Formats: sequence, structure tokens, C-alpha cells
Amino acid sequence: MSQFIDHVQLSVRSGDGGNGVIAWRREKYEPLGGPAGGNGGRGGHVYIEATNDLTTLVEFRFKSNFEADHGERGRSKNQHGKQGKDLVIRVPVGTLVRDKKDGHVIADLIAPGQKALVAEGGRGGRGNTMMATSTRRAPYYCEPGERGVDRLLELELKLLADVGLIGLPNAGKSTLLSVVSKARPKIANYPFTTLEPNLGVAYDSNGKAFVVADIPGLVEGASRGVGLGHDFLRHIERTRLLVHIVDSQSETIEDDIKTILNELDLFRDKLKELPRLVALNKTDLMDADEAEALKQRVEKFLKKQYKGKEDKLLGVHLISAQGQVGTRELIALLSRKLDEIKPTEQLVDPSLIISDEAASERPDDTFEVMRKKGVFFITGHRVEKIVEVTNLKEPESLAHMFNVLRAMGVVDALLHEGARQGSEIVVNGITFSFGDHI
Repeated sequence: MSQFIDHVQLSVRSGDGGNGVIAWRREKYEPLGGPAGGNGGRGGHVYIEATNDLTTLVEFRFKSNFEADHGERGRSKNQHGKQGKDLVIRVPVGTLVRDKKDGHVIADLIAPGQKALVAEGGRGGRGNTMMATSTRRAPYYCEPGERGVDRLLELELKLLADVGLIGLPNAGKSTLLSVVSKARPKIANYPFTTLEPNLGVAYDSNGKAFVVADIPGLVEGASRGVGLGHDFLRHIERTRLLVHIVDSQSETIEDDIKTILNELDLFRDKLKELPRLVALNKTDLMDADEAEALKQRVEKFLKKQYKGKEDKLLGVHLISAQGQVGTRELIALLSRKLDEIKPTEQLVDPSLIISDEAASERPDDTFEVMRKKGVFFITGHRVEKIVEVTNLKEPESLAHMFNVLRAMGVVDALLHEGARQGSEIVVNGITFSFGDHI
């Protein structure tokens, strides 16, 4: 049994940039050849790309952590490190990508091939060749690579369909979908048969195609999360036209109709603007006069319900999905109405590669000073990287490290925590004496 998953969380991390290196030219006849340390490679970016090859987000239930490759460190002879391979995460068309931290939309992937940058790879550190200046031509120091970006994302899949079939459970939505298209949803004679949305493609007599979605789980209270409706109401927003399927054999037809209308209106204002057509189903179980009388009764009721927005009501139609009565006429009508209705506005241009400021946010300068039994431990990605690329036997390299740490506020933080001349400082497993180099 296939499982429809329309909401998942992903943890993504772009690659760290590679460290620059300190190196020197060692060529014959050039004893003073100068610096030759190459730059580190950029870390891999993380992208999310829409594809028609996938229809659900189910695979992300089993794998939700993704990390791009790191950039390689620089090399001698001015050779730069290799860039980390970019990571492309493929998702179904119709996927909305949000930042879990603040909830803002990063991208709305509504077309195949549309791609969004969600985590930018860390920049590679400069080698000592690039660090050289007119006044310091042979620097004994280099730069560490930047850290990649960690990001928690929410993915939400919204079905892309032209027509949405709505109605109470067991009204005949799935049966109608199976008749007007080649979709084969599971159908049985009890409520909540359909536990996941189903899509089908319908064709009119001229061969024109449009996509129909069966939206399950609408009951009273669906807009507040009762039943399954709240999970699937969001899919209706993407449709251009709604077909409200009503069981003509119900003893409470007016109440059934009002229940669905209320839930749609309560969920989001946008749903109020969608054109709607009402289809009375199972009318083959009554004679023609009874069916016509019921149609007139429902039309009179709907005029009161749609007062002030009569243009959104596209009429009442008699059908029998099981008996395939009136279904061809319904398809023809839907095709004509879709020609009159403009496609829903796209939130983004599919031709664009979307970028976001948060894709490059890096807490590289953050650090922490902890005091344990008189020893001061400094942790933090950038601090540790600076120590890692420092030549601890070279005074000029140590002086550069000291200047960088002081600019970051590390010295002030140590003083605030009580460090004094001669205090033991540990960074990245290396011990320094406060006052000598730090």
C-alpha cells in the first residue's frame, strides 16, 4: 500500500570551506621564491529541486539529514583545494519550503527543474600567497575555511490540480474520479475510505486534459483539525475550481452542504474565492421528477448560502458516478469553465533560482569560554580553525592569530572570566599561556 506523506522536516548542512595553507617555493636557483600556499576549496551548496519523478515526500521519513561535501584544503605550489560537491535534494513539484526557525517561505517549487539554494557552502580560506601585501610579501599565516550553514527546513507538499473534488465521506468523490479519469483509488462503502488525496487526468471530447484531485477527510470541524480534513484542506488552495459532491440519498442534504461550505470558509479566506459547482450524486436511484425537484430545492438553498457571491456558484448538476450518468456532460462543463478561469497565481517565477539570505548565515564568530579548575577552555568553530591553520613555531603566524582572536573579542572574554598573566588556555586541544601569545 502506498503512503501519502505531505509534511516533513529536513536538517541540511552545507560543506565547510577548506583551509588555506602556508607553503613556500622551493625551486632551484630561487632560494627566496616567496609564498606558494594555495586557497582552500569552497564547501558544497545544498539545493532543493522540484521534479515530476516523485509524487510524495515519503522517502524523507527514513532519511531526513543531509550534508554536502566539504571543500579540500589548499596545497603547495599555489594549488587550490577542490570544491565540495553540491548536494541537490529532489522533491515533488508542488513542494513548499519553509525555514523551521522563523516559518518564512524560502521557495514555492511549482515547476519541474525549479531549484532553490537553501544552504550556501563555506568559503575556502586564503593561502599565504593571497595573504601577501606590498608591505608583507612573505606572510607566515593563512586563513581557515568558513563553516557551512546548518538549517532546519519544513517541506509541505500541496497537490497541483485544476479541479478539486470535495464533499463529506462516502459522497462518491473517489468513484467519480475513477470514472472521469484512469485513477484507481480504493473504494468501499464506509466513511473515510480515502485516507490520502488521489490525482487523475480527465479528457473532454476534444482530447483536452485537466487534472482532478479527490480531497478526502472533510467533516464538521475539519478546519480546526478534526478528522483528516485539516491535513488536506491546504491542497484545495492550488485548484482553480471545486466540485462539491453531495449524496442525493442523504436525509440531511442542506446540512451536509452547509457543513462543507462552512469548513472551507473557516479554513482560509482564499478558499472563498474559488468557483464551485455542486453535483448531486446517486440520482439514478430516484425517478426523473424526484431528481429535478431535488435539484430545484438545492438551487434555492444555495442562493441563500451564496448571497453576495453568486458569481462563485457555477450551478447544480445531476449525476451518478457509479452509473456513469451525466459524467460526460460534467467533464465538458468543467473543461469550458476552466477555459474561463485564469490559472492560480504562482508565488514565484519558475525560471528563477531562488536564493535566501539565511542560506549564507554562519555563526562563525561565536565562541564560548569555560573555566574548569583554573584552566580556561575556548570553543567555537572559527576560533578552533584559526588555531588549526596557525604555524605555532613561527612568531609572525602566532602574532597574526593573536590579532584575529583579539578582534573577535576572545581576549576580552578571557579577562572577564578572570584570566590573568600565566593562566592556562586550551583551544582545540592546544595549550597556551595567557600573556605569552594570547
